[in-house]
Amino acid sequence: MKCGKCGQENLKAIEFCVRCHHPLRFTCPACKHEQTHGGQCDNCGTDFTKYVAMLLSQVESQARRQREASHPHRSLWRQVLLAIFTLGLSLLFYHRSRAFDE
Repeated sequence: MKCGKCGQENLKAIEFCVRCHHPLRFTCPACKHEQTHGGQCDNCGTDFTKYVAMLLSQVESQARRQREASHPHRSLWRQVLLAIFTLGLSLLFYHRSRAFDE
C-alpha cells in the first residue's frame, strides 16, 4: 500500500507509514467504512472532523449536566457570592438561565 503523504510503499497489514508515520487507512466514525484518505467518507459522506467535533460537544455537555446535577446548590452559592461584586446581576442571569433549562 502506497503512502499518500510521502509515497513510501508499505505492507497492507501496516496501519501507519514506516517512513513518515502517516495513517494509511482511515475509518469513518459514523459507518465504520475504511478508506485510504481522510476528510469525507466515500460511503456515507460524513465529514470526519465535524462528526468528531459533534461527538465531543455532546460528551462535554453531558458531563457538565452530570456535574451540575450532582451538586445542585454549588452553582447557586457561587452566584450568591458573585452577586456582591456584580451588584446582583449574576443572580439575575442565573435564575434566567435556570428558567430556560426547565
